[in-house]
Amino acid sequence: MRKIRNTSSKAMAAFLSVLMALSFLTYRPRVAHAVEDTDLKVMADEIVILVNEARADAGLKPLRAVPYLNDKARERARELIFDFSHYRPGRRIFYLTNECEFTLEDVSEELTESIAKQLDEKWCFATWSEDKKSFRVDVKKKDDVESVLICENVSFSSFETTEGLAEKISGKQFFETWSEDNKSFSVDKKYESAVNKFLQEEKIKYTMGDLFITIIDAGLVPYARAGENTAGGSDNAKATFNQWKGSPVHWKAIMNPDYTHIGVGVAYEKDSTFRYYWDQIFIGTTKELDGQYIPESTKTVPVGSGDLNGDKEISSFDLITINKFLAKEIEFNELQMQSADLLQDGIITAADAVVLRKYILGRFHTIPVTMEMFLNG
Repeated sequence: MRKIRNTSSKAMAAFLSVLMALSFLTYRPRVAHAVEDTDLKVMADEIVILVNEARADAGLKPLRAVPYLNDKARERARELIFDFSHYRPGRRIFYLTNECEFTLEDVSEELTESIAKQLDEKWCFATWSEDKKSFRVDVKKKDDVESVLICENVSFSSFETTEGLAEKISGKQFFETWSEDNKSFSVDKKYESAVNKFLQEEKIKYTMGDLFITIIDAGLVPYARAGENTAGGSDNAKATFNQWKGSPVHWKAIMNPDYTHIGVGVAYEKDSTFRYYWDQIFIGTTKELDGQYIPESTKTVPVGSGDLNGDKEISSFDLITINKFLAKEIEFNELQMQSADLLQDGIITAADAVVLRKYILGRFHTIPVTMEMFLNG
């Protein structure tokens, strides 16, 4: 184990001074005046750094930030000022699934099991009541169900769950607007909770439209899965990150191994409920996205060539670190990249790991080395 020579320079000192200045901007006290967009972008990148540090501690791959996703997360953060939810601002859309409920009369337990098996074979996906006397299927499967029940000579009655529903909803005075096909309707967001409660009481199957994900153009950013975290109130990245860390649901999204990319946005509005609004958009994709990057952490500051973990010593721990980088298990910041380039050829390869290993073993007495030294060493 060798102590490193002091390789500090005026340029490095100036660089670190800039980093310290940026850190001060990030953690400055809450202020009443407007926040600059550049400050908000720095705060957003710091969130990505904190996320990736936590993922690294858990043995997970880092998430890559994407300029397009950052833009959309900033747009979502602005939307949160007016509508703090995972839905886009404005009216709420409810898409109804019309089901047919069948009630069986005088059917034995054995026959019920036989009917259930036949329905499964016909891909009816029946949802049974607890007493097994009735079940629901999508109305498109109505004919298949009736054919089974008729063949089994079973007496039954049925009705469609959305029959008369429009009249019931109108009676609730939600001031809804129906689609032309009467399969969906929209209401002002202030009625969202009441409509949800009503549909659940009526046991109507439905989904809500215009989720956050509609802000993303899947043609530009193809994804297999997506998620969102929102937060409000804190004026710095660390406090906001701790909010998410304290919530099992939000933390699960941050640590989801299926996510590959992230976008983070921050918005500030002085005369609003929370003033600061934060949004994370996660996606999982096998594609490489335009401009993807990993924000650099200043947490690790190497002291000279070979000190990849910043502990001011060159040891086997640094060799482990460079091998993890080569295996794409971790990412290096700019200073680590400079420290790891032991052949001074502008790239980090297995050859740099060989140089580091030979230096630790005493075969090289100085690093970095020239290509001639490497070939003769």
